[in-house]
Amino acid sequence: MSPGLIFWLISTLMGYITLLLSALSIACGLYCAAELAEEYSTLSLKIVKWTLGFVGVCHFLCLFSGVGFLTLLISAACHACYCLLLTKFPFVSPTSLASILSILAVIINHYNWFQFFYANYTPIFQVTGFFMLMIWIVPLQLFVSLCMEGDNLPNSQRIGSGKGSNVFKGFVEVMREIWEKVAPKIGLKKVDGIRKMY
Repeated sequence: MSPGLIFWLISTLMGYITLLLSALSIACGLYCAAELAEEYSTLSLKIVKWTLGFVGVCHFLCLFSGVGFLTLLISAACHACYCLLLTKFPFVSPTSLASILSILAVIINHYNWFQFFYANYTPIFQVTGFFMLMIWIVPLQLFVSLCMEGDNLPNSQRIGSGKGSNVFKGFVEVMREIWEKVAPKIGLKKVDGIRKMY
């Protein structure tokens, strides 16, 4: 076995392990953010509004850096769709027009900027940083902050706290339930020490 192959195997394996640990770290961070956003919904709303304003200023500044006006207009319109979710913050109905427009806005905004960066070569680290600020930060904040309206009904399990189940935490709960059903079927044993995280 050649030294070059050994180096390639080690670096590839460690690269995938690093990606896995990064994904777990992000998931843990989002879960903690969801807990804080659920506890302090008024502060969460202020943070989302300030972030939207900051991203709006960044859109304006990008006009002077050679980014096309149409590209910035589409991105700004997508962020305007996110503002529709703030009218009943932190509660959201998944079938409401604001929710559907926001999901479409995320998809359109990604396509819009992918087209821009495809036409204009930019190093990957700069693209990632740009995407984090201009595309991902507001939808992520909304994802960990919003609560489902249906969980605020009188027969809700969380009636004692008076708060709805956070969208992100609800997603984690659904994935946990799916895992508990699938794991025994593929030969994995259920670990007794794992309980609900909340």
